Amino acid sequence: MMTKKRPYLIAPKLIEQPTWGGEYILRIKDWVEKQDFLGKKIGQSYELFSGSKLLLKVTDSQDEDFKGELGSPDESTIFNDTGYQKNQDYIELSEATALYKNIPLIKINQSKGNSFQIHIKKSDGRWVPKMESCYYLEDGVATFGIKKNADLSDYRNTCLIIDKKMNELSLKVKNKKISIEEARERASSLIKELNPWQYVNVHVVKKYSIGPGVLGVQHSWEEDPRFPQGLVNYEVQQDVMDPVSTIRSFDKGKIKDDGTIRKIHIEDYFKYLDRDPDHNDLEKMAPKRQANRLLTTEYYCLDILEIENEIINSTNNSFSHLFVRDGKISVEADEGSIILSKGHSCFVPEIVSEYIIKPLEGGTVVLKTFIES
Repeated sequence: MMTKKRPYLIAPKLIEQPTWGGEYILRIKDWVEKQDFLGKKIGQSYELFSGSKLLLKVTDSQDEDFKGELGSPDESTIFNDTGYQKNQDYIELSEATALYKNIPLIKINQSKGNSFQIHIKKSDGRWVPKMESCYYLEDGVATFGIKKNADLSDYRNTCLIIDKKMNELSLKVKNKKISIEEARERASSLIKELNPWQYVNVHVVKKYSIGPGVLGVQHSWEEDPRFPQGLVNYEVQQDVMDPVSTIRSFDKGKIKDDGTIRKIHIEDYFKYLDRDPDHNDLEKMAPKRQANRLLTTEYYCLDILEIENEIINSTNNSFSHLFVRDGKISVEADEGSIILSKGHSCFVPEIVSEYIIKPLEGGTVVLKTFIES
């Protein structure tokens, strides 16, 4: 199927996370009452990824026929029936752009915290790099970097002690020697005593601030009672699988009901950890907004468009991914147009040389992701 010179609504893939998801993502999309998502805690919404579906018939995100998928982060299986048929109702992303292999992964996250982790700078045969950047949609807490003068030998030993204990607890749960509740309580007590957070920089991140994407630097999302909805962000990253790109030192004592724990790689973490004090300083590394540009990386760029009047955008040989943070817009090109409301995304292929964005409500703000050639 030949790609037309038009924008496409993207059917987002929503990921249920019963233990740490929430209603935030459904709320901004105005989907809290949608039958497919009633009562579900959503932790992620994939706004753009290699498996994105671009809709052919639905052209308004407030149309009753506009549906999101309920899926898994690691599989292509979809758990709800959207009724969408390939080539009748949608085309795949790979059919719409020659830049398919360079497409970033864009997600909205509502998370209760994740592991201490780094991403490698250069591939070593086992690990591959993954650049990722966050735009915070609400206030929250995150770590970035190792504390100045932190004793890395002590930090490493702390991680090793916790990991050894977690493996022991995991085995005991699997062998029905202790209950999962007791295992979690023991893990929590040990972690509280050893306190791995003493070695890292913990920051309150402000709404609409930008988290730096720095390879090799420690980072994590954190839980904090001051922010009960967790950490909420708009994340842009290279579309690389987690098992080959994320090197963890500490998984915060998480243990599944069956006793399973995540395998972590403490030796590789400390081997590749960036120790440069400047690189571990959030204030020095955080991108600074310049005009409309929020951040620029080798793999993607992110602009913010505060739209009061009609504007004309050029694709400049790149796709454009538009996400409406606030308000409502129409996006018009030579061979079609769409209407996009708050919390939803569209894809404009690079074959569209110019397109028009019109604000349909006051206070409209759009996040635009693209590749700079």
